[in-house]
Amino acid sequence: MKSKNLQTKENPKENLIATLRAIVVDQSLQVEFLDDVKNNFFGWDQNLIIEEKAILPQISNDESLQIEDARASADLAASYLLFHNFELHQQKTRNLEEQNFFNDFEKIRVIAQMRHSYLGVVKNILEKVESDIFSGSTNLSLILLREIFGEKILLRTQNAAQDLQRSLDKKIVAEIKNLAQKIENQNEFESGVEKVLELLRNDQNSEEEKEDEEKSDAKNDNKKNELNSFGQENIEAENENNSAQNDIEEGAKQIEEEQKISDLKSDDQKGNVSVKLDAPTDFEDKIEYKNAYKIYNSKFDEVIFPTKLINKNELQLLRDQLDLKLAKLKTISRKMSLKLKRKLLSKRNSYLEFDASRGILDRKKLVRMVIDPMMEDVWISNKTHEYQDTALTILIDNSGSMRGSPIVMSALACEIIAEILEKYSVKTEIIGFTTADWKGGRPRKLWESSGRTRNPGRLNELRHIIYKHFNQKFKKSRINLGLMLKEGLLKENIDGEALLFARARLMQQSEKRKILMVISDGTPVDDSTASANDGDILAEHLRHVINKIEKQTQIEIVGVGIGHTTEEFYRNSITIRSLEELGDVMIEKITDLL
Repeated sequence: MKSKNLQTKENPKENLIATLRAIVVDQSLQVEFLDDVKNNFFGWDQNLIIEEKAILPQISNDESLQIEDARASADLAASYLLFHNFELHQQKTRNLEEQNFFNDFEKIRVIAQMRHSYLGVVKNILEKVESDIFSGSTNLSLILLREIFGEKILLRTQNAAQDLQRSLDKKIVAEIKNLAQKIENQNEFESGVEKVLELLRNDQNSEEEKEDEEKSDAKNDNKKNELNSFGQENIEAENENNSAQNDIEEGAKQIEEEQKISDLKSDDQKGNVSVKLDAPTDFEDKIEYKNAYKIYNSKFDEVIFPTKLINKNELQLLRDQLDLKLAKLKTISRKMSLKLKRKLLSKRNSYLEFDASRGILDRKKLVRMVIDPMMEDVWISNKTHEYQDTALTILIDNSGSMRGSPIVMSALACEIIAEILEKYSVKTEIIGFTTADWKGGRPRKLWESSGRTRNPGRLNELRHIIYKHFNQKFKKSRINLGLMLKEGLLKENIDGEALLFARARLMQQSEKRKILMVISDGTPVDDSTASANDGDILAEHLRHVINKIEKQTQIEIVGVGIGHTTEEFYRNSITIRSLEELGDVMIEKITDLL
């Protein structure tokens, strides 16, 4: 694979593209080089391919070293195109830490598949691993890499894999090595990775239990009190049996995070932003920053389902409360539903196709048909406007300022839109965004204990709530909207990163049309981040992100302001100032978009 053509400085990108297309046998494959793709093996995953387009790190024509590195990313992109099922990999929704864990192992699987066809490709990737690996690496997939390729992997990679193997329980190592027998079947392989993850959780839980026993016998006398001390609030005793397992897992994770705070002081501003979150970077637009947008530490960010935040019984009670509030809006709800249905039906049969090969005979062409009996295009077809090729993400601001009427209006809009569009086969996802704490959480504590460096960047921990994912029926997800009424849920809002998260998920959909509707009440707010950085860092970043999405044109984005205008940020925006406006304004915008 290391041909002289790829090393020429005249057209390195063209040579790289030509080689990639030849490997995947697709001369129409689109390739894009972006500055915001990190040139590091451990930062790459299936997002090297988005919408059948390869997204590679930027390279310069006069820097051969960068060209060598970029070649490895192209080779890995080819591996994904040939041996990875993108839809299968996204079927289960996982939190960031779990998703990164699966991404690491899936990456090794596709590389292993590649060794049967292109040994040069594998050699390039293994050399890239060697150059990017760091001392004390904790990437367990290196054990699998060593198991598959043996002595072919280079010295530093060998040493890192051996060190990791020594530090793990033998059962976990055996399960990781067993994955080498499952690389031909992605479904079986992911099930195997799930077993590894479960073993790791059990191992961590057993270690934490031993530490707890040594510290205090009292803590083990009452596990429920222990979990409550880590934020498991308002859980009634009668629901304990239903939610005990979830509580133990959540509590164990938080115990581990609290115990690691002192070890994380040295992390400084490193962070672990997953490619799935489409980490904020410098974009080519007119916005200039006093200081570039940064994330102090993203370790505590979470992607979570409502049932993981509260138990099902409490969620049902909140849903019942929401139903009572929506009952008062019956007139608006009925009006909105009927209007949306009529609008969609009117567009559904909105045009005729002439010169069709079948349909109703076009009278104007009778004479021509007599002259030429073999003439075929003499029909009129009544074409139906279908919506199956559209995916819509509704992103809801779950900040404290949305309490009361705004959040109820948002829930009503989501419910009507998702329920009706589902009947027209429009895929819909509903996501909420807020923070896990007020005025900074654990990242702020790390920053304070590390000396309060100047302009640290974002200091709060993000919480992305998946109320409904694309492949879920609305009937099953309906209960989740009740979480919006949970006391203490709505905190602060960091809009820019929420948009990047929603965009990354939307880009994974195969539909040609992609729409992102953001329901918010105005400017992003996080007191901790604002007070520790120069300038209006969050608002500037939001403008930056919107500008990027609008320029790329792959996603149509619209801002819906609840009580406040969003025109300051969104080029395409509407404002709803009262419940009476909700039906008319929202319906007009939805039908215009579709």
